[in-house]
Amino acid sequence: MSQTELRDERQILRQAIDASDSEILKILAERRRLVEALGALKAGEYSPVRDTDRERAVIERAVAKGREYGLSDSFVETLFQAIIDDSLRRQRAGLDARVGDAMLTEARVAYLGGPGSYSQFAANAHFSGRYSGVAPVIKRDYAAIFKALEEGEADYGFLPIENTATGGVNEVYDLLRDTNLKIAGEHHMKIQHALMGKASDLGPVRTVYGHPQALRQAQRWLNSRMDLKKVPVTSTTRALERALDEGPEVAAVAGPDAARLFGLNLIEPMISDFEGNETRFVALAVDPAPASPLLPCKTSLVFITSDASGSLVDALDGFRQHGVNMTKLESRPVPGSPWEQMFFLDLEGHEEDKTVAKALEHLSGCAKSVRRFGSYGSDRLKPTSLEG
Repeated sequence: MSQTELRDERQILRQAIDASDSEILKILAERRRLVEALGALKAGEYSPVRDTDRERAVIERAVAKGREYGLSDSFVETLFQAIIDDSLRRQRAGLDARVGDAMLTEARVAYLGGPGSYSQFAANAHFSGRYSGVAPVIKRDYAAIFKALEEGEADYGFLPIENTATGGVNEVYDLLRDTNLKIAGEHHMKIQHALMGKASDLGPVRTVYGHPQALRQAQRWLNSRMDLKKVPVTSTTRALERALDEGPEVAAVAGPDAARLFGLNLIEPMISDFEGNETRFVALAVDPAPASPLLPCKTSLVFITSDASGSLVDALDGFRQHGVNMTKLESRPVPGSPWEQMFFLDLEGHEEDKTVAKALEHLSGCAKSVRRFGSYGSDRLKPTSLEG
């Protein structure tokens, strides 16, 4: 076969692959539409969003069918777990908490930065399906986001609260400690830090701008380039603006989608310290509607224990007694009380669940103070196991 014939054959195969991809996407869109219809029926029947027996049956059937087509069990299982996770997200969005009883068509959301920021992409993803759109209320710092909510300028505040690489965002925890706002939802976002600018390669770059969190999460790559000056700025958007305005000697740390949004070149597509880098965001509101009990939920709170020996163990023992799983425990100092600690706690379940209510009652009996931030739909669900 001549080189021309090989090239033509390759083009024919690629066109066939593109057509197959289009059919796959069409089928997935139709499946999503059916899932949303099923979710509406579940809500009408007051049925829980999740049915793990049904999920397991779907995966088992798919794996068996995949074998007939020569597909590996692990590939099919991974694929259908992703499809099921998307289905659950779509159903949960329809039941998730909204501000008060108002069915807003557009949510006013206060977040850090602006176009191209991680918060922008995460907020748009989180509120998709809950509202028709997001009206951004852009703020320069976390305190301003809390103020915008408390003064009625925004319906929601949307902030990063923890990261898999750098841990909790202490400033957000400290602000949350002193507010009466409630958590209305959460969103996990995979973070991929990239270097972008007007330059086509790293050669002319001398200065790199980025939000402090982004610079911290890419410090291995950045520190290995001793000729680069690292400059923290107030937001990813500001870093992108500097890269756009100041010429090829300047670059910004942001997500790859931001390069396309700002028309910048992707100089280095992956500079994160860790591939599994994820940030958890929380949506805050003054008075969110209670989370539906049909949702898999999380509950968040902060408590202070006494100074007695073993007081923390005693306070947490109720969760063990009643089989309630804690997903996070973060300590922060109590202002004005040297060496005294308060503890931010996330747990699985709704605060009105019987087991959770009993565990919280036990906690209240052991702690000096307890303040709840509410129950809300969980964004991260354990995948169904075929061995379950």
